[in-house]
Amino acid sequence: MRLALLGAAHVHAHAYVAALQGREDVDLLGFCEETPDTARAFSQANGLNVLGLGELLRLRPHGVIVCSETARHLPLVLAAAGAGAHVLCEKPIAVSEQDALSMKASCDAAGVRFVTAFPARFSADVHTLERQLRAGALGAVLSYSGVNHSVAPDREAPWFSQPALSGGGAGMDHIVHLADLLRFFGERPAEVYARFLAVPEWVRPEAATTTSTAIDAAGLVTLRLESGASASIDCSWSRPPGYPRWGQLRLDVTASRGLMSLDLFASHLKVSGARYGWAGHGPDLNALMLEDFLRVCREGEPGRADWQDGYEALRVVRAAYASASSGQPVSLRTRSAQP
Repeated sequence: MRLALLGAAHVHAHAYVAALQGREDVDLLGFCEETPDTARAFSQANGLNVLGLGELLRLRPHGVIVCSETARHLPLVLAAAGAGAHVLCEKPIAVSEQDALSMKASCDAAGVRFVTAFPARFSADVHTLERQLRAGALGAVLSYSGVNHSVAPDREAPWFSQPALSGGGAGMDHIVHLADLLRFFGERPAEVYARFLAVPEWVRPEAATTTSTAIDAAGLVTLRLESGASASIDCSWSRPPGYPRWGQLRLDVTASRGLMSLDLFASHLKVSGARYGWAGHGPDLNALMLEDFLRVCREGEPGRADWQDGYEALRVVRAAYASASSGQPVSLRTRSAQP
């Protein structure tokens, strides 16, 4: 299968290339990147050729992986669809719902599949919990409490703290995964309320002279679900530099007959040496997601997370920012908008 990388700005781009290089069933054609410094550094780090977007798409990839800054997803998705390539798009899929709707219209018109990069859907633990919840093994669910924390990604990729490119800060980056897990478990949000905080100067002294002060670094989102349960999402870039692991994705479920906790990246080994750290082990969720995307490219069948999944997670994000701006809860229509 011929694959191409459209954009290399996202922190996950390196992991995707590492998972694909050396596979006998994949011809990784190269990547495009409009920022020269990013293109040069990525090419040197991965040994991958950088080409212009048009040149790359003329090589007729079966699928593309969109890893640009979030605000640049739309033109890359439109170009890929026009070239007849299936799309795996980083999350959040867009900065606005309108951009996301334009993506769907373009992919539908071209007859190509749109897949959202939600690797958590490939966790065996996630599927175990999903089966238990849908079977009623824990009784009626009363509440979900989610945490998604990490080191601030803008140290590695500065665009994350530039609203024109990212669309938002920690809320934009971290709400989507837990919002999607709730959707995967069969929940639908009816109302969203959120508060966000900017980067404190005592955490990032250098932020006083950068755009980082204008970006949200922490947030708490509460959701009223159509099932009657409630949910909270604690999203932040709260891990300090040098923290032994990148971040945490945790979800606690409180139900009438029990409590279940999901900690997606808890399995680790403590490694001491030049620098202390936690080395994660277990299945590579990114690799499993890419395997699923290769199946999409071969068979033309839907991916495990499609456009609708990415869109619904984005709707929660946009509702959270609208709520934080107004100071009031924001209602979500029970029927999703369609293009």
